[in-house]
Amino acid sequence: MRFEAQPEADFVGSYSPEPVVHSNGPDNAAAPALSGTLYVPDTSALIENPDSLDRLLTGGNVVVLMHQVVEELGGLQASRSKSEGVRHAARQVMRKLLEFRNSGQIHQGIDRVLSGEAAAEDFDPTPAGGVLAWEPDVEMMSPYERETGDNVILAGARCLANQVALGLSDLREVVVISEDSNLLLKCDAVDLLAENLRYGKVTLDRVEQVFRGVEEHEVDEEVMRCFADSAAPGERWVPFDAVPGLTDREVPWNLGVVLRCEDSIIVTRADSGVSQLKDLRFGQYWDRKREVYRPRPILGFAPRDPYQVLAMEFLLDPTVQLVVVDGPAGSGKTRMMVAAALYMLIGQPIKWRVSPQSESLSPEYGYDNGLLLLRPEHASSQYELGFLPGDYETKLSPWLEPFFQAMRSLSFGNEHDFVSELQDSDRLTMLSTSMLRGLDIERSIVLVDELQNGDRHLAKTLMSRFCASSKVVLAGCLDPVQIDNPYVDWRSNALTRVKETYKGFGKEVAQVRLAYNYRGPISTKADEL
Repeated sequence: MRFEAQPEADFVGSYSPEPVVHSNGPDNAAAPALSGTLYVPDTSALIENPDSLDRLLTGGNVVVLMHQVVEELGGLQASRSKSEGVRHAARQVMRKLLEFRNSGQIHQGIDRVLSGEAAAEDFDPTPAGGVLAWEPDVEMMSPYERETGDNVILAGARCLANQVALGLSDLREVVVISEDSNLLLKCDAVDLLAENLRYGKVTLDRVEQVFRGVEEHEVDEEVMRCFADSAAPGERWVPFDAVPGLTDREVPWNLGVVLRCEDSIIVTRADSGVSQLKDLRFGQYWDRKREVYRPRPILGFAPRDPYQVLAMEFLLDPTVQLVVVDGPAGSGKTRMMVAAALYMLIGQPIKWRVSPQSESLSPEYGYDNGLLLLRPEHASSQYELGFLPGDYETKLSPWLEPFFQAMRSLSFGNEHDFVSELQDSDRLTMLSTSMLRGLDIERSIVLVDELQNGDRHLAKTLMSRFCASSKVVLAGCLDPVQIDNPYVDWRSNALTRVKETYKGFGKEVAQVRLAYNYRGPISTKADEL
């Protein structure tokens, strides 16, 4: 197979959230000494990960709960403009706070500790060993106004920092914990320590380090010859040890490996059970006349590079239950997964002029419950859509329009109305992220797009719905510009969480990062904006 060679960086990463360690709580013989740090979490940090409150309340840390934060949490619980994930997170935090309140572990008078009038032993610690306190009643600092929530939190944090600076207590610093970029910048402007929430996020420095699922390796002619002589096309293989970059390391299942030797390439997938790189069986076919591999066209869509070939391989493989495809805008994610899904559900309605080997794969897919479409409902602009008229499906249609656009395009190219066929046979379902609770998704193909706009709650709720008889395809882009949900970033969104959690999970999972924008020169130039 021949593609234009374009260099790509190596990606290495790990997902290692630290566990919350609890002490014996109120039955301890003595309360721990203060750690010296006072944390002020804002609403965005608690919403991003409600368990972060437990993590902050460890080792003698002091956590001050701002009245403005409680007010905002109360508003988010019933907000119709926020996603179910945000509302659910707000309810989780409020339940935690009520538990602390009912056990008498949210204290008044933290200003007495700051002034040296009281000691840590005077306060009942939380089970994790920290001290949770209400914001002291202080006057607003000029020039802040109470009409702005961020300013209220910032003013309160500055008052606490001023008291700590007097040096009358064991506390040495005040740190604001926030996921709000605006608040972080304001803290920097007034020389107040502020950090993003770290707990529960991937421990990576750059978005490029998130697991990509594909590697490229330069090999010599002997390796290429070994692969070609190993078996018939479709059954060929080469051992891991023959590839220098794969020796003495753990190779995850279904890692896509592109082997290059001068102008020739071979696209393979890793079988960790037998420590071999194996030939592809679905994403390409062997052209016997020219004795080369060619990308297999599916409903007229032909993969254009090795990454798309690998994505199509896993999309069409019935043994791979979860496929995660990420990449830049225009890389073909939506079109490719829609083409694969329609092929698995309906088949090829017309014959294309290609090699007979590529016309039919003929596996038994058996997804008789049809196609389910899902996309996190986050707009790409700051303006709210407001009330959408119509029934359930009519309201969801604008969010799922990219899927239907791809279906209409494939229908036109194949002279077959795929949408009508699925609707007439009752095999097309549109899902809202707010309707996932309690679902058992079985014998279905599920397509989820723009998953980078999902949060921790959506990731866990979504992935716990799927039965072993379904095939799930998740797609999105980790470019921070493409993340429209203000409560997540590239480290904490649902797509990153799933990618890092399921990395190397087993032969049921495959991941591919696409590389190139194929929409055209205008779209490609837009990457520089």
